[in-house]
Amino acid sequence: MFGINFMISHKWMQKTYIHLHPTICYIFPGYIPNMLVLPQQRMNSILKCKKNTLYLRLSCKMEIKELLIEHLIRQLKDNHPPNKLYYNLNLYIVVKIPYMDRIEKSTKKTYLIYTASITLIVSIAVIIFTENLNIAKSDLHSINIAGRQRVLYQKITKGLMDFSEIKEAKLAQAKLKTLSGHLSEWETNHAYLLNANKSIGDSRIDSLFALIEPFYQKTVMSVNKILDQTDHVNNSPSLNIDATVDNRNRYLDFIDPIVKEYEHNSNAHFSSLKFLLYALASGIILFIISLFYFVIVPTTIRLKEKSQALLTTKNTLEDSYKETHRKMLEITALKADVETEAEYKKIFIEEAPNAIAMFDNNMGFLAASRQWRMDYNLLDNKIIGKSLYEIFPSIDERWRKIHLECLAGAIHNEDETKYTWPDGRVQWLTWDIRPWYTSKKEIGGILIYTTDITTIKEKEKEKLRIEQILDKANQVARIGTWEVNMISGKIHWSKVTCEIHEVPHDYVPKLDTAINFFKEGASREKIQNAVKNAIEKGIPYDVEVELITAKGKSRWARAIGQPEMVNGQCERLYGVFHNINEIKVSENALNKANEELTAIFNVSPISIIGTDFNGLITHFNKGAENLLQYSASEMIGKKTPEIIHLKEEVIRHGKVLSRLFGKNISGFDVFVEHARRNHFETMEWTYVRKDGSQFPVQLITTAIRDKNGKIKGFLGVATDITEQVNNRKKLIETKESLEVLTNKLTNQNRQLADFAHITSHNLRSPVANLQTLSGFYKDAESEEERNELFQKFEVVIGHLASTLNTLVEVIQTKDQSTKATQELSFEKILTKTQEIISSQITQSGAIIKSDFSKAQKVVYNDIYLDSIFLNLVSNAIKYKSEERVPEIYIESRIEGRNTVLTVTDNGLGINMEKHGHKLFGLNKVFHKHPEAKGVGLYMTKVQIEAMGGSISASSKEGEGSTFTVIF
Repeated sequence: MFGINFMISHKWMQKTYIHLHPTICYIFPGYIPNMLVLPQQRMNSILKCKKNTLYLRLSCKMEIKELLIEHLIRQLKDNHPPNKLYYNLNLYIVVKIPYMDRIEKSTKKTYLIYTASITLIVSIAVIIFTENLNIAKSDLHSINIAGRQRVLYQKITKGLMDFSEIKEAKLAQAKLKTLSGHLSEWETNHAYLLNANKSIGDSRIDSLFALIEPFYQKTVMSVNKILDQTDHVNNSPSLNIDATVDNRNRYLDFIDPIVKEYEHNSNAHFSSLKFLLYALASGIILFIISLFYFVIVPTTIRLKEKSQALLTTKNTLEDSYKETHRKMLEITALKADVETEAEYKKIFIEEAPNAIAMFDNNMGFLAASRQWRMDYNLLDNKIIGKSLYEIFPSIDERWRKIHLECLAGAIHNEDETKYTWPDGRVQWLTWDIRPWYTSKKEIGGILIYTTDITTIKEKEKEKLRIEQILDKANQVARIGTWEVNMISGKIHWSKVTCEIHEVPHDYVPKLDTAINFFKEGASREKIQNAVKNAIEKGIPYDVEVELITAKGKSRWARAIGQPEMVNGQCERLYGVFHNINEIKVSENALNKANEELTAIFNVSPISIIGTDFNGLITHFNKGAENLLQYSASEMIGKKTPEIIHLKEEVIRHGKVLSRLFGKNISGFDVFVEHARRNHFETMEWTYVRKDGSQFPVQLITTAIRDKNGKIKGFLGVATDITEQVNNRKKLIETKESLEVLTNKLTNQNRQLADFAHITSHNLRSPVANLQTLSGFYKDAESEEERNELFQKFEVVIGHLASTLNTLVEVIQTKDQSTKATQELSFEKILTKTQEIISSQITQSGAIIKSDFSKAQKVVYNDIYLDSIFLNLVSNAIKYKSEERVPEIYIESRIEGRNTVLTVTDNGLGINMEKHGHKLFGLNKVFHKHPEAKGVGLYMTKVQIEAMGGSISASSKEGEGSTFTVIF
């Protein structure tokens, strides 16, 4: 048994519940107790089950007429339309199934038992597994600690042995600190292992720890005794290090069995844990299988049986309302078809590409296409329902009369109509007005179709104007048109074409005789071939031919033809005739004169180059081609004379002319400035051939003027003067060789002087270094110190030998070889300098810092750079302050295109106001120092300036100095 409840809802009324009985229908507005309120979701012909209730919804659109459902109409009388009411009817079917409650309770009970059992088993398994996992983790930690004890004991014994060999106090203190840390960790780990074993109660591990305890105590006491001593120098008799080291092997022999015992215990625990996991997994699987077969399967079978009964009920319900549903769908489909048809008609009119409007009998707008709205500027206006005369009140009576006639059944149309708007705007229209009929064959209104052809009319007017202009232009330019109809064979000549052929204006040429107007020979053959290709292949032509007019006169004309091809066949050939007789006669005369001038122009062996006003080459004779290796085609119209000149000469002469005339002169103007001022210029230049070779020329430049005296271009005539220049060079070379010999002798004298200064100064520091090292060697107490000093002897002697060899090589080379350069590393030069004066650095305790990251290398003379570093660094040490440790900072950087080196010290400093002007003078000293000679800075300055650089200094007495070298 089950009950069925129905609910009707729509958008104009509150929810109304209807209880359907086989014979009576009662309508109950409002809420009815004990009746379910369904969720408002769409369920068309779909059966759903929620808990123990079936929900089925049927949606449709109904037409409610008067007196159809009296009670329903009473509720809607204030809201529905006057004639009929369409509203949405949602029919909900609710089916109550009592036995679903019992199935639900049984399923919940089974689910709770199953969930509780699984939760209990999993909780017990987690507790057991966690306990065993903690034991395994403890075993692994004990193994790590025991292994760590072995390593720490080895570090302690090794630290003791290293400590016995240390002589310096600082290193000994550091070693004691490390040893103390190892001992502390070793004691902590030992205590942890003892406590951990007490909780386990392993007797074997206890016995092993009892055996190891004496060695542990003895080691702790020995190390603590060592840590308590602070004087490590006399530790050999009292520290008992050897005894502690001897215990090492015995301690390690006992600690290894302890580690193995821990590993054995860990493996046993892991085996137990593995067995436990297998047992728990097997129990859970068996429990799940039993639940599945004894609980889930029976419940599923019962649910399947009840579902089958439910499906039978569903089918019964669907059959009960299927017929009603079908009728509702028919009504809905019919209304949808009507609405769709109306929508299509509306879209057809609105989206039509032409201007169309539909009016009723009162000339009110029913529909209008978008093009209509655009043509009449109505896109932003709401016109549907409004009268045409309301929107356009200025429509004259003629149009109103046409509208009335069409409403009576007439049809009016025109292809062209001129309409003038009130604002004076003129519009051309093509239009069609006709009535439209209802389904009862009655006139429902009119359709107006219009097309704005204003643009077309304006283009036709413009075309006519252009044709008139072209006709007048053809008369002036003597250009005539012609046309041949290849199908009919008819030929048409314009008036100008007839005049060119000297025939009457009404002359009608024939296809077979028109060719006779072309002069026999080349002209006739040329036009015949051109016409043949145009007809057969569709190729247009443009040729110059000679005509023989009807009066027997010779006349040149330009014939242009264009074929019109259809499906590969020429149907029409048309074109123009241009009378070019005067142009052709002048051209022939000019060509003849040009040939004569060219012959004269190219005979001369002299280079003749002509240019236009802006310098572009217009003439390039054979003499220029022979001298410069360029062809005329490479130069004419493409290059200027600058390409054959040395840029340096052009720039230099441009500066001279700029100073002479008081304005900036450059580029091509350098060659023609005198010519522009009605002068010609004769000057020696260097020409550059195409292959890059150079030769001297004597160039004469003049201007080319027209008959009015206006400059049209320039002409340059050049002759090769290589022989004259060579003779002049021989005289100059003889003179220069004498000057070179004099300079060579002077340079050799200066070289000898520099060599003497460099030798005395650069050898002084290595020799002084050797003397100092010799004193250290005599005072050395151990063989190790002597060996170390002996190695420094070898380094200094090596640098000394290198310096001597280099100086000998310098004196044997020419003067310019002393300035030979190479890429040098600042870092390497500084390292070499430190090795040379290592004894001075050690003796003074100087701290040398450098930063060459901004400029790591420089291209320079290696001898000079060695000397510069040696002088500046040794001076910084030599003139150090007694109040502080000498600090020297050397830095390099790039400034513009130069490399800059700065050397800064914190030494005695110099009074720049008193001594600044003579700082780099020869034999100038500013401090009382036994080794001060006044040569180092002088030689440094000479060497830097010899390489084109400079050196400067800034200093403050008592604070230090900074020397800046610009390479």
